[in-house]
Amino acid sequence: MKTTFDARIQRLQKKFKHSGWDAFLIERPLDLFYFTGIKLSAGKLLVGSKECRLFVDGRYLQIAKEKSPFPCILDSSHEFLQCCQAQTIKKVGFDAAYTSYHRFLQLEKLEGLSFIPDSTICRSIRAVKDREEIEEMKKSASLLWEGFNFIRSQLKEGISEKAVTKAFEVFCLQKGADGLSFEPIIAFGASGAMPHYHSQDVPLKEGDAVLIDIGVVVDSYHSDMTRVVFFGKEDPRLQRLYEIVKRAQRAALDLCRPGVRCKELDNASRKVMREENVEELFVHSLGHGIGLETHEFPKIRFDGEDKDVVLEAGMVFTVEPGLYMPGIGGVRYEDTIVITSEGYENFYPQSSFKTF
Repeated sequence: MKTTFDARIQRLQKKFKHSGWDAFLIERPLDLFYFTGIKLSAGKLLVGSKECRLFVDGRYLQIAKEKSPFPCILDSSHEFLQCCQAQTIKKVGFDAAYTSYHRFLQLEKLEGLSFIPDSTICRSIRAVKDREEIEEMKKSASLLWEGFNFIRSQLKEGISEKAVTKAFEVFCLQKGADGLSFEPIIAFGASGAMPHYHSQDVPLKEGDAVLIDIGVVVDSYHSDMTRVVFFGKEDPRLQRLYEIVKRAQRAALDLCRPGVRCKELDNASRKVMREENVEELFVHSLGHGIGLETHEFPKIRFDGEDKDVVLEAGMVFTVEPGLYMPGIGGVRYEDTIVITSEGYENFYPQSSFKTF
């Protein structure tokens, strides 16, 4: 595994050298895990142009010495300064999206060092998954698909949204999940019109559309998927939205390949909705990056700071158009894909289970 972390560090070194810095400081626990494989609530990894040093407090010193792919040191300002001086480090980049202003003032007190804020380097590296990560994410998606089929088996008249949610969680934990990516969204009937609905004691009844938005964590990697199934006779209004959503997703997926910008995917989906005069019912982004977190960089949207991000092989993200009619219900169809050298690969089967 050390070669994996070495490769990640080399990508980071290439990026910060291009910015003219001598080193990059990582303090966010999730990024520390990504670059070292160790789960730490606190610590810092100093990545120089040639060497890396992991600084931890006494709580983590033993495990860090045993597990760290890089030399480990008991954390102190003196040790940190000595390490910087030994490597002739003067300009240090840091993650401004994580570091607080108070922490920045503390860093500024370190003599002879200047700290340069950056909020893009770590997230852009993590956005492109390596082979090991993609395999872990496929395992997570495979377990999630089992969970989806389990939910389908539980749907019967009178069962509540909360009961399905709890049964799903127990099933996934028993199957080996570390936990859930987020609180499951199980929405019956009109409840499906709320994209981030919290499941209630609402009973399932004949004719309900069932929106199922679920995710699990396996070996630290998150999965995410949404489907809508109809319990009994389909409401023609939601059936129409279902077909539009599927076509909108297909329009975006057809563009998924290296070199395409994020905004192009969202625009393609919105074009389908606009032609059907329902674009105003689409109230969220088309998708988001996913990996060690459920929501990662980039956001797949026609506007915003990520709109011109160019897709690269190895990027993993969701594509999830949705349409919502207040008082009636909603339809969202979400897949997770990885960009390949020539197109994309979907983590989920495309069999349709629309009606029960």
